[in-house]
Amino acid sequence: MLLYGAGSDLIKSELGAYGEKVLGSSSSYVQNNIGRYISNPQYYFQVNEDYVKNKLKVILFPFLHKGHWMRAGDMVGGEFSFKPPIYDINAPDLYIPMMAFGTYLVLAGYFLGITTNFNKHVTV
Repeated sequence: MLLYGAGSDLIKSELGAYGEKVLGSSSSYVQNNIGRYISNPQYYFQVNEDYVKNKLKVILFPFLHKGHWMRAGDMVGGEFSFKPPIYDINAPDLYIPMMAFGTYLVLAGYFLGITTNFNKHVTV
């Protein structure tokens, strides 16, 4: 949407304030309630370069996976818990899906820019 005219700066500032209010309230809602769905989000991002390389190999070529498919666990403080992704190739992670989504956005923008008459006013 393009806004031109004498009152466009006022309209843009009002829309910006409203957007900040909406995003701010939703951001605080997510931060306050994420524990309801994911107890420890940092657990799912504990990865290193070797983990990503091996996990992508398992995802793309599962028939080459020579290990077991069960997750590794430990007894910690008398409680059973699963090892984080950095120590267990079968552990779920959120790093690879987030990077895949980011790659999709970058490539989609790139190909839209190549194939169409893309200019900066389209994104404003």
